[in-house]
Amino acid sequence: MKKLAIFLVSFICLLLFSGNSFADKIYVVKKGDTPIKIAKEFKINVKEILEFNKINSTNLKPGQKIKIPSTSKAKKEKNQSNVATSKKRASEEIKSVVFNDSSIHVVKKGDTLKSISRKYSISVNELKDINNLNSTKLKIGQKLLIKRHIPDEYIVEKGDTLWKIAKKYNLDPDELMEINDLEDDALPQGYKLILKSPKPFDEYKTYDTFISQAPLEKEIETLKDSPTLQDLSIHDRLVLFAKKMLNIPYRFGGNSLLGIDCSGYVKKVYSLIGINLPRSAREQFTEGKPVENEELTMGDLVFFRTYASFPSHVGIYLGNNLFIHASSKSKKVTIDSLETPYYFKRFIGAKRVLENNNEEPEKKS
Repeated sequence: MKKLAIFLVSFICLLLFSGNSFADKIYVVKKGDTPIKIAKEFKINVKEILEFNKINSTNLKPGQKIKIPSTSKAKKEKNQSNVATSKKRASEEIKSVVFNDSSIHVVKKGDTLKSISRKYSISVNELKDINNLNSTKLKIGQKLLIKRHIPDEYIVEKGDTLWKIAKKYNLDPDELMEINDLEDDALPQGYKLILKSPKPFDEYKTYDTFISQAPLEKEIETLKDSPTLQDLSIHDRLVLFAKKMLNIPYRFGGNSLLGIDCSGYVKKVYSLIGINLPRSAREQFTEGKPVENEELTMGDLVFFRTYASFPSHVGIYLGNNLFIHASSKSKKVTIDSLETPYYFKRFIGAKRVLENNNEEPEKKS
C-alpha cells in the first residue's frame, strides 16, 4: 500500500513538472521572432502554433503571449486538422467544377486535348496535370478543368518548395515571398502560405492596356527598321529598345507588351538587336562570359537569386549602378539600383553577351 502511494505521488509530480509532453507552455514573443523561429525552438510544427493560437504568420508582436501546445495535444489536433483540410480541398474543387462555368469545359464531339488547349491558351500537359489524366482519350460530356482553382491559402506539405507551389498555381514565386514576408524560400512542413495578395492591383489584360500598348508595338517595329538606328552602336540600340519598354506591366510567364516577366523582357530586348537568348533566367546565366562588378558596362546581364538557389531574376545593366528589368515588386518594367539592399543582397553575378567593340567598359564608382 505504501509503495502504491509513493508511485501515485511520483506520477502526479511527473504530470505537473514534465514540460512539453503533457502541459502547454506560455511563450512571450520577442523582437525578431517569427512563427518558424519559435517552432524550431520548441521542436514543433509551425502550423500547430498558428492554429492553436488562432493567429497568422504576420500578426506577431513583441510582448504578445502565445501558447506552445503539448506534444500529445498537438498530435491529436494535427490529425483533426488534416482531415478538415482534406475535406475543404475536396469541397473547393467540387464547387469550382459545379458552380464556376468559366473554369470548366464540357467535352463535345470532335474535341481533343490539343484543340481544347488551343482554345483556352493552355498546354496539353497542364490540362492533363490539372485533371489528373493519364492519357489523351476523352469522352463526350466529360468535364475538364481549364484553370486550376487557387485557394486563399496553402498548407505546405512534405517535399513542397516555393517554386513547386508557384508553378502548380501559375503564380510568381517572388510575389509569394513578398505577400508572405519571407526572407528566403525555406518552407517548413505545415506552414500556412498565403496565395492571394490582400493588396489590390490592376489586371494587365484590360482593354485600356491593350489600346495603350498598340502604338508602342508599332513604334518599336518602325524603329527597328529605321535607317538612323544603324548610326548607333549596338549597346546604344540595346538600351534604346530597353527603355522604350519602360512601364510595360509585369506578368509571371508573360512575353508580350501586354505583360512580361524578367527573362521574357531580356529575351525580347535582345531579339530586337538580332540576338536570340534562352527563355529562362537560369538558362540565360549560361550565356556569355562572366564579368567582374568593377568591369560592368551597358548591356551586360545582371543576375539575382530570389526565390530559388539558382539564378531566378535577370536585368540589363545601364551604367551608374542602374539596371532595367521587369519587376514583380513594382508590377512593371522599371529601373533600379544594384545598391538597393534587396538587390545588393541577392546579386550573384553578371554576364556579357555583347562584344565590346573595343570600347572601354564603364568603371563603377
